[in-house]
Amino acid sequence: MRRLPKPSVILVREWEQQLTGSGCCGKLEGDFLGCGDDAVFAERRAVMERMGPVYRSIRERFGEAVELQVVDPRNPSLIFLLLRDFRAYRVGLRSALATLFGLPKQGVIVNGALVDRTTHPNAERIVAIIEEAARGARPRAPTAAPIRS
Repeated sequence: MRRLPKPSVILVREWEQQLTGSGCCGKLEGDFLGCGDDAVFAERRAVMERMGPVYRSIRERFGEAVELQVVDPRNPSLIFLLLRDFRAYRVGLRSALATLFGLPKQGVIVNGALVDRTTHPNAERIVAIIEEAARGARPRAPTAAPIRS
């Protein structure tokens, strides 16, 4: 029986440093940027922070037993990570295409399969999916509640 590598988990979420798309001369970033008393990107920051409990739950449950990456959806390295996982976990063409073309601004990918594409990911559900993946089961179909940005 072929031994699979440890489970691969990619948490896709925007990084605050990349919100404006500006270069080094006009970078707007972080909690220090504000417009009066309000942060300029408050709604996006709230969406980003919802991935925090998922990250912590995965680390608490699995530690270093999973490969955990947090990647901005605009980062070109995401494609290479996905291609690596498609090959390593023998993801079928249909599932690979569904992951590539169904990837939102925020999502969770386990072993090359998109398992959550909501703005409110459920940490317990994702931990259960990773446990199944560690036993060699194929990840479930993605949770696809309406995506709110």
